[in-house]
Amino acid sequence: MGPHDRIPGARPGVAGAGRRTLSRRQLIGGTTAGALTAFLAACTGGGQMSQRSAAPGGSGGALQWWDQFRPLTKMLQNDLFTPYMQEHPGVKIERRQMDAPDLGQALQVGRRSNQMPDVHSMAGLGGVSPAALVSEGWFQPIGKLADFAGSPVGDLLYDGIHRFNGDIYSFPPFSGRWHDAVPWYNSAMLKQAGIDVEEEPGTWDKLREYARKVTTSMGGDAFGIVVPSKEPEYLAALVHRLAMTAGAPGPGAIDWKTGDYVYDSPEYVQAIEFLVSLQKDKVVHPASASMGPRDARARWAAGQAGIYLWGAWFVGGLLVDEPEAVERGVGVWHIPCPETTRNFVYNPPQPGTFWVSSQSKQAKTAAEVMLRMTTKEFQSKLASAMDQPPALVEVVQEADAHAAYKACVANFQDDVRIGPVPEVGNPAVWQVLAEMRDLHPNLGDIVQSVLTGSTTDIAGELKRYNDKVTAERDRAVQAVREEKGAEVDLKAWVFANWDPTKDYDQQAYAAR
Repeated sequence: MGPHDRIPGARPGVAGAGRRTLSRRQLIGGTTAGALTAFLAACTGGGQMSQRSAAPGGSGGALQWWDQFRPLTKMLQNDLFTPYMQEHPGVKIERRQMDAPDLGQALQVGRRSNQMPDVHSMAGLGGVSPAALVSEGWFQPIGKLADFAGSPVGDLLYDGIHRFNGDIYSFPPFSGRWHDAVPWYNSAMLKQAGIDVEEEPGTWDKLREYARKVTTSMGGDAFGIVVPSKEPEYLAALVHRLAMTAGAPGPGAIDWKTGDYVYDSPEYVQAIEFLVSLQKDKVVHPASASMGPRDARARWAAGQAGIYLWGAWFVGGLLVDEPEAVERGVGVWHIPCPETTRNFVYNPPQPGTFWVSSQSKQAKTAAEVMLRMTTKEFQSKLASAMDQPPALVEVVQEADAHAAYKACVANFQDDVRIGPVPEVGNPAVWQVLAEMRDLHPNLGDIVQSVLTGSTTDIAGELKRYNDKVTAERDRAVQAVREEKGAEVDLKAWVFANWDPTKDYDQQAYAAR
């Protein structure tokens, strides 16, 4: 999942909205060679990577590391790679940082041309399940190359997420307790509007009131809030979070008690209507429809909007690109709910972030470098970079981080609970997800259509989408059962022992 240009839960391909991307089914093997060649040519101008260092994945060159985490650039180099290279004089590590869609496209090219990096993240690969890529031979296990099970994050390793067939393939350097709809505010602008920023807008109506006050006080020179609407993925993520604050289950818009999709529930209708109400109040930056998340951050930093809902990485990105905005004043609130009653936002356990390519000849070195990311010392440095919260969240309050970042992470402990993941309960679920076709208009498309005035039938559009995605899952379950012999049915999405007030932890899976 920000300054690294992704919605993490996101999750990874949001920055590529509007660019051509492979679907899950194509990525997992449904693409013909001709179609793939055409796709890569469209993405990269002939299917060639724009840069090449020493041969990726080879044994004679530098260890190649590719990811999308821009704010972590100095920290990874100074606190991870350089110390390791100093201790191991024969090792050289070279890192490439790319925007998520470019990284995903480079990985697709590298996979087909045997030019994969030794270590990479999965950003830009369309949200495909790690289990699917493990089954397709993308990665190699690391659990026997370095002691991840005995590391400080050992208790955060889940079957079906980090561990497959008993082997550890990755680990979570970041915490799963986060969301990407944090209300960040311009302190100076809100004070000018007469708002006491210490009085949090705990409800949607109070947030609307604050946005109106900012808009009025600025006399047309700035607006209360910016809602980047160019990319449907951002809108989908935002509505998911808002719907949860209204009482919807999550993650995944699934009622875990029944396994049914709930895109057409009152909570989702209410969430979209709230965004519409902001537009009716004329408090939304008028250029929002043409903005992506990073564009919106730049407008916010320029003083054109007072409030912006995004992730923990917001302030870290500002310090990299717009430090003057931080000097002016930035603060953060808990995510508001429709009423004074507080509901939780749900997130899955944090997946693995970095993976060792099956093409790598330097897997042991890669695993040793990755293991260093689990130490308290490195986790503290990670907190100081102010990206997604580190896995060891207890280090944040003592880290060299901005007060707003610390407040944001503290708020997550109050507001976020870890929800169930069907793949953990039944590994065959990933085959269903890979089989499912992308449906349009999806949630993000619907929200975008509503905000641009293309439709006003919120409930109808959500009902039609809910029916379609339900039917598509039914079809995919039947297909993988008949064609691949998978032992999976709709019960895989039912977690009858789910308690909405608690984390769904590893013991809960065992007691299911």
